[in-house]
Amino acid sequence: MGHGNHAKRSALWLCLGAGFITLLDQSMFVLAVPAMSASLHADSGSVQWILASYSLAFGVALVPAGRLGDIVGRRTLFIAGIAVFGASSLVGGLATDPSLVIIARLLQGLGAGTLNPQVLGLLQDIYKGHDRAKALGAYAAAGGSAAVCGPLIGGLVLSLGEPSIGWRILFLANVPLVLILVPLAFRLLPRPAGKHPEDAKPSIDILGALLLGGVVIASLIPTIYGAGAIAVTSLAIGTGALLAFAGWEILYHRRGRTPLLSAALVRSKGYALGTVVALCQFGVGAGMAAVTAFYFLAGTGMAPLAAAAILAPQAAGMLLASSFSWRFVARYGRAGIVYALLGSLACLIAKDLFVQGLDGGTAALAVAAVGLLQGVATGLVVAPNQTLTLAHAPVGAAGVAAGFYQLSQRFAAALCSAAAAGMFLQAHGAATGAASKDAFHQGIVMCCVLLGVALLAGGLDWLREARDRTKTRAVVVTSVKEAATTAVVLTPEGRTAAGTQRSEVTESVEAWAVEAGGAVGPVVGTPTSRSAGKPPST
Repeated sequence: MGHGNHAKRSALWLCLGAGFITLLDQSMFVLAVPAMSASLHADSGSVQWILASYSLAFGVALVPAGRLGDIVGRRTLFIAGIAVFGASSLVGGLATDPSLVIIARLLQGLGAGTLNPQVLGLLQDIYKGHDRAKALGAYAAAGGSAAVCGPLIGGLVLSLGEPSIGWRILFLANVPLVLILVPLAFRLLPRPAGKHPEDAKPSIDILGALLLGGVVIASLIPTIYGAGAIAVTSLAIGTGALLAFAGWEILYHRRGRTPLLSAALVRSKGYALGTVVALCQFGVGAGMAAVTAFYFLAGTGMAPLAAAAILAPQAAGMLLASSFSWRFVARYGRAGIVYALLGSLACLIAKDLFVQGLDGGTAALAVAAVGLLQGVATGLVVAPNQTLTLAHAPVGAAGVAAGFYQLSQRFAAALCSAAAAGMFLQAHGAATGAASKDAFHQGIVMCCVLLGVALLAGGLDWLREARDRTKTRAVVVTSVKEAATTAVVLTPEGRTAAGTQRSEVTESVEAWAVEAGGAVGPVVGTPTSRSAGKPPST
């Protein structure tokens, strides 16, 4: 038994370590892009592709890799994913032109997108019950820690030496870590069990993922290359890819396979609206990180470590708020998510006002302080929104719902980070202070628009939830009245007993309503007195 527990703990630490370095790489890389672009003389389009490629490939790989892990074994896919991640890190660290960096980031994202579903799957396979919850909580904590540590580690490495060398170190540092993790994975991870009968017909919607990725790429092109014939062509291709994706998903589902997105999920208003909130929120996070890093690094000439200190408080606030977000959402429900989104919007506006009105270190301190508050607001949205949204997944579609939910977040990050960087680089112009502030403002406007869409979706879902609760309450009240009326007899004693019965049932209903979604107030038409001498009138 002891040996078994030791093996589980070893596998847990291995999984957490592998997941940590892929998430750490993503969070610290945004600080390296300005130095990399200067070192390689990358143009605006190349910078945007470098920023977008990781999340784009991560999203494309996520769902098919998860399903493939179910079929061929998570251990195999874990090792393949971490190996691809390490090899592509070597390519990126030795790259001599922007094209190689883009390829390296695409392959890194592919490796990370293959690895992370296996980490979650392995933790669920190895642990059961309360231990499983603790293991998954440890994975979430590792992700949050990576978001906090990533900017600080990246800023430190970039500040210690020449920036033209620092970004290469960030790539190459992954290589020895991967060389340690791969043999440990062969030794510590459990071998796949025998195949199940359902594995005979694998259901991996690779074409669906590629078509959806094509839609995102087509959406990226206008933000990178601007308006013109190429933008019109890309949007036309994107529209065709979107229609092809919809048709393919219907056909794939009719064949008895598991698609990326089923019609039942599209018809679920709670799931659809919650997913819109998630992708907008994720896009804001990626876009804001990019524009903040570019402003303080390229716009003001701030040292990388100082810029990292501005980004870190927001990640820390998010990690802190995630620990008590359920108390908040348990009290306010969907309304709480709307309140938190409003708080996040206020923080964005405050950041813009501080950058436009203050200079130097004062503006940096103000942005960092507001970033902490925005991180808290974000933490009150992310986990509660995910659970409330996935709760609306139809029976039998939970896995598909979770996969598409995460995929949409990654695609939003790819699109928004590239768009934010493009806005900054185009508005930055001659690198004057005024131009930098205008570029920061444009990035803030984009993020505010996204939060506006999230608020609209969250508000509609809040109203839908309230309407459904009202309908449920009306049905219950009608049932209470009918039950009480049936119990009434013509004698005063009977009327008193009926009144008491109605009052007791009403209290039970109201208690149930509070547990189900918040206080609903006194039920109309129910008795207010339980005195035996004063029975309710009928």
